[in-house]
Formats: sequence, structure tokens, C-alpha cells
Amino acid sequence: MSFMKKQNLIQFDFHSSVKLAPKVRANIINHLGMAALVLDKLFQEKGFIHSSWTNKYQNIRLSLLLCGEAKIKKLNSDYRSKNKVTDVLSFPSYESLRKSASKTESFFDHELFLGDLAICHQKTIKQAHDFDITYIDEFIHLLIHGMIHLVGYDHEVSTREEALMQKWETVAINYFSKIKKKGP
Repeated sequence: MSFMKKQNLIQFDFHSSVKLAPKVRANIINHLGMAALVLDKLFQEKGFIHSSWTNKYQNIRLSLLLCGEAKIKKLNSDYRSKNKVTDVLSFPSYESLRKSASKTESFFDHELFLGDLAICHQKTIKQAHDFDITYIDEFIHLLIHGMIHLVGYDHEVSTREEALMQKWETVAINYFSKIKKKGP
């Protein structure tokens, strides 16, 4: 089942391969609306991505899959040669949005497709418990982390890149906290 949530610039195509109670699904969708506002803000921040990307496109879209351990393990094995369960995987459409966009970057003139994210439902539950936070807060953290990867940041490349990712995650989580206080 698919659901598209649109807020300003960012759109999510949300899919779940795990069974969710209607109340849980509704809560995720409400929080995706708040996350869209956070991501809009990040895309407006100087230095997050190259300005040519936001100047060129009216909409930015990404696909989000909430899946189980078996699915994320298979994806991790198939695409990263790591035969283990992980919390979030990012499959970017572009090498980096930190560099200038070329004239032939997208099939659609009005929409930028960032790529695909997969978040493991069981890992989200476990990590929320381990960090003593709510499921939805950990879910949003993983969403933000994965989205930062989609635009071209990679903490596995260098300590400088790790610091940049941590900076943007902190900025995004702070934005999310402010928006969350106001409510979905």
C-alpha cells in the first residue's frame, strides 16, 4: 500500500511491508508531514546541497519502505555485500547533490527524485528501547540520517564527512523537536 504525503517541497512515497496497526500507520504518516517540513528547511539551508538543485525543481520526492529484518538483510547483502540486518539503507538517485546540477540530471523538469530509503521496523523498535526514546523519534532519526545519505553525505568516507553528517543530523533533529512541540 502506498501513501504520498506532500508538504511544501518534499514528498514521501511511503510503503510498509510490515503489518502496522491503523493507529501506528496514522502516527507515522502524521510525523512524516512534520519530517517534510524539517527536510524543506534543510534544503533551504546554505551549504546542505548546491543551490542549483532547489532552483531547478519544484518538488523533491523520495521513496520510503518500512520493512522487516529479512528484507533489510537481503537488501544489505545484495547491494552492500553485508550479510546482516541494519537499521536504514539509502539508495540515492544521484552521486551528490552537493555539486552543481547539470541540465540532464532528471527525466522530469519539475521533480527531483532523491532515491529510496529502507528502514527496518524491528531495529527501530530495538534502538528506540536502547536509547530510551519513542519509536517515532527513532524512526524520524533514521529517516533523517538516510535522507542525508541520499543527498551525498557519507560518514563512512572520512571523519570530516562524519562530522558534517552529525552537524546536519543535529540541525534536523532540532528543527523536528521544535515542530513536534507544536503538534502534527
